[in-house]
Amino acid sequence: GMRARQDLEEIQKATERMAGLTRQLLAFSRQQILQPETLDLNAAVTDGQSLLQRLIGTNIEMVLELLPQPLWVRADRAQLLQVIMNRAINARDAMPDGGRLTLRTAVHEVSGKEPVSSEVATQPGRYAELAVTDVGSGIRPADLPHIFEPFFTTKEIGQGTGLGLATVYGIVSQSHGYIWAESEPEAGTTFTMLLPEVAGPAASSDEARARGGAPSRGARILVVDDEDIVRTIIARTLDAQGYEVVQARSGGEAIERLAMEGGEFDLVLSDVVMPGLTAHELGDRLAAEYPAVGLAWMSGYPRDAFDRLGVGQPFLQKPIPADVLLSVVGELLAARRRPSGPIARPEPS
Repeated sequence: GMRARQDLEEIQKATERMAGLTRQLLAFSRQQILQPETLDLNAAVTDGQSLLQRLIGTNIEMVLELLPQPLWVRADRAQLLQVIMNRAINARDAMPDGGRLTLRTAVHEVSGKEPVSSEVATQPGRYAELAVTDVGSGIRPADLPHIFEPFFTTKEIGQGTGLGLATVYGIVSQSHGYIWAESEPEAGTTFTMLLPEVAGPAASSDEARARGGAPSRGARILVVDDEDIVRTIIARTLDAQGYEVVQARSGGEAIERLAMEGGEFDLVLSDVVMPGLTAHELGDRLAAEYPAVGLAWMSGYPRDAFDRLGVGQPFLQKPIPADVLLSVVGELLAARRRPSGPIARPEPS
């Protein structure tokens, strides 16, 4: 009757909420803003060693078998550590009575003749290999083909979100790498990751000099966002391109920074919805007091939500992939150098 229908409606609402959350999580795992740098895989493992040991506890012995020479790869340092940490946590769960976790690096040549593993078709070339082996309970053969699927989990309900290995897989593929698992029930599991080997940093800095620096190096950008993590990632992305970045947590703080530095900024990149000063007020203050400073808006809400606010272009939709952020900022700064008139601003209403 009536009660059953209400229950069903509640269940349907909850299901829709979960579906929305799932979509967001998957969008997040696909759209990680990677900060690739040239780094030594061996050093990355060594740097993470004490953290890993704390994660796995004292009854699991950690063995590092690392090549003596550097293994240069292009990867995001924090994300690479996340991949290794995920492996360590899963290995710990597979060895509740203790055991051994081995991290081994090697150079892996793929000639293109033989498949590296039955699961993975790899491009020929030289790869840095990291193999992580535990002596735990192993993965059931029926489960092995599914372990990288989002929300597939062998853990009890409530123990895992199932995003772990799907996120790992996303990070590795975005770094143009490969990852697969081999497992024997009751004997243990080895996860093998391959990342393309690259020239060391000495070579890459010569290349950068040969190409000439980016034209907009040194431009000063004020990044305004009340979400610390988002603001920091955007600032890091811009900083890595050679921009000088100053951060502010609110519109009010942005105005203070501008006043302190006499408006010496090329561009303000601001979130739309923040506590304190509204986007409108910030836009008006900038137009009135610092007309020479460019302005761009960003938000997790879609653009059409702000059209009635009169928030002008340019507008960046979060999450902002790093390449989109850099190309839009580059275009805005280039446009500011051309004397063809200012960048569109919010119309004062």
